[in-house]
Amino acid sequence: MSACLCGVRCRYNGKILEKRDLPVNLENVILICPETLAGLRIPRTPSFFDNEKTGEGVLDGETKVVSIDGEDRTEEFLKGSKKALEIARKYGVKKAYLKERSPSCGVNTVYVNNKRTNGMGVTAALFEREGIEVIGVN
Repeated sequence: MSACLCGVRCRYNGKILEKRDLPVNLENVILICPETLAGLRIPRTPSFFDNEKTGEGVLDGETKVVSIDGEDRTEEFLKGSKKALEIARKYGVKKAYLKERSPSCGVNTVYVNNKRTNGMGVTAALFEREGIEVIGVN
């Protein structure tokens, strides 16, 4: 599960999300943040995709993840998604609950050129390719 959904201070802006009802019992949940696994600092400027190919496009080398100030963060997002996948494999994860609108974890909604659109984050796309069911949580 995206760690930010459970109150971990790992979001790009350093803010903690408001408490929410989660669709799963937290007893057997592994919390991850692909962006912090990759070493991105908190806080940091927001990131988004540079074209509509989103997470799938990053995995295929067809798009980039860039910060709002133009820094290419593609390598960090790939690194974090691969580390998250290693953890998922280690523990036999079959289903992942991921934070919508994140360039890592978005399942249905992300940002392209700083505008909200349909698409998947890098980790969500990698998990799906590897047979892990991904479920978006707002």
